Amino acid sequence: MNMTLLKSAARAAAVLVLLAAGADAAPPPAAAPAPGTARVWFYRVFFPLDSRDMPAISMNGWPVGYANAGGSFYRDVPAGTYHVEVDSYGRDYDQSQTIAFAPGVQYFVKIESLPTWEEGTSRHAFQRGTYYVRLVTPSLASLELPQTTYEGSR
Repeated sequence: MNMTLLKSAARAAAVLVLLAAGADAAPPPAAAPAPGTARVWFYRVFFPLDSRDMPAISMNGWPVGYANAGGSFYRDVPAGTYHVEVDSYGRDYDQSQTIAFAPGVQYFVKIESLPTWEEGTSRHAFQRGTYYVRLVTPSLASLELPQTTYEGSR
């Protein structure tokens, strides 16, 4: 094969890798939430042994999205107090939280995963996780959100 053609193919592959890496970058900056609303970010950091479950997240019993491993999204909600929970196979204490959201403020809700809550045998291998809602500081979120794939606002 021609060396020039090999170099061109290598450059094209490098560009594709850079474009793919950019797709997983931190969420784009968004306009401030509308007056009277709070912006609530939801995210779940990916780790290799995590389950592939996509548990639903709800606020006051209404679904707002799914906690995809390595994904993030936000919702602008009217200021107020919300009970935030995530569907979970396992039942544990302190899995949900009631949070008061003030207008004009961004909040960061991390969904933590315990993927080995229940595991199957080698004959029927499976894992079912249990999930936890955690309100985290903006400084922690600023370190972890760039590790997620932005899934958009909804």
